[in-house]
Amino acid sequence: MSQIKITSLTMGLLLSMSFLVLTGCGDNNSQVNFSSNTGEHDAGWLPTGHKTAANNQVANNTVNCTECHGDDLSGGISRIACTDCHLGNGREVHPLQWGEFAYGLHASFVTNNDPTAATCANVNCHGAGLTGVAGSGPSCTSCHLGGSAFSAHPAGWNTAADLSSPVPLHAQFVGSNGTTSCRNAVCHGANLQGVFLSGPSCNACHSFTL
Repeated sequence: MSQIKITSLTMGLLLSMSFLVLTGCGDNNSQVNFSSNTGEHDAGWLPTGHKTAANNQVANNTVNCTECHGDDLSGGISRIACTDCHLGNGREVHPLQWGEFAYGLHASFVTNNDPTAATCANVNCHGAGLTGVAGSGPSCTSCHLGGSAFSAHPAGWNTAADLSSPVPLHAQFVGSNGTTSCRNAVCHGANLQGVFLSGPSCNACHSFTL
């Protein structure tokens, strides 16, 4: 066989392999919503689309993601790491130690690691203004009553002057607004009996049921 034919055959094989590598990340399949024309996921993929696809795979095996995002989901050929948003690892959104107690452990994390909550204020997580994202993180003010993402109770309770006398303030609030906002699974409990790592039982001070 001549050198020219060998060279042509080699070049043909290399081009074919390159084509397969380039298109391997662009094949549409039942698990991912991916456009081989644009090289990106279609509109609506974030935040809810990718979560649904990952959860639909057997045992959350994100094998279809690793083709583009790398075997360890650290970026791969897409150069987009899952940990850009997922703080625990490529598959866990919040830090692993939070477990089921995100409601109680997020405050210290923000205080110690992210005092402006910049990591949380992601357009696919809790929203740029921490006002929530449909299908993803809720608005921080759904639990924080102080008018900001950093104030659990109404703002007046968090001033230096008010800290020494919180009882009249919460009494006034409850008297005017009722206990509806206090009664939830992550604050003082649905029955105001307290929540682990969060709000205490109201009966710790009140000898009657509110």
